Amino acid sequence: MVYPSLFGISVHDGMFGPEQATMLMYTFLRNGATYLQSLAFTRFQTFIGCTAAHSLPIFMAGNIAWRIAIYYTIGSLIGSQLALRVAQKISTGQLKFILHSVTIALLIQLVIRVAFP
Repeated sequence: MVYPSLFGISVHDGMFGPEQATMLMYTFLRNGATYLQSLAFTRFQTFIGCTAAHSLPIFMAGNIAWRIAIYYTIGSLIGSQLALRVAQKISTGQLKFILHSVTIALLIQLVIRVAFP
């Protein structure tokens, strides 16, 4: 069942943030979703998580850096549109290669940062 995994990834996202999209993509792909479905589900979960994070503690306290937030919003919208257009042209094999390559690069970066602070 995929729901415990999604719950765990959401808890991780709330506590730490990074890597949640990669974990969600792997989870959806492993459970039979297509790349476009995985991308859509991942973007939706990210949208819901960001909305909750901003509307509850930050927005209510009035601590939004609007000059920064607008660039994040625009960048996210542009990135999502580019991903959807490119995703239609990528085969599953190419996707797996890209996803594994990015994951390995992130792991190497993490090891380097921990080993050489």
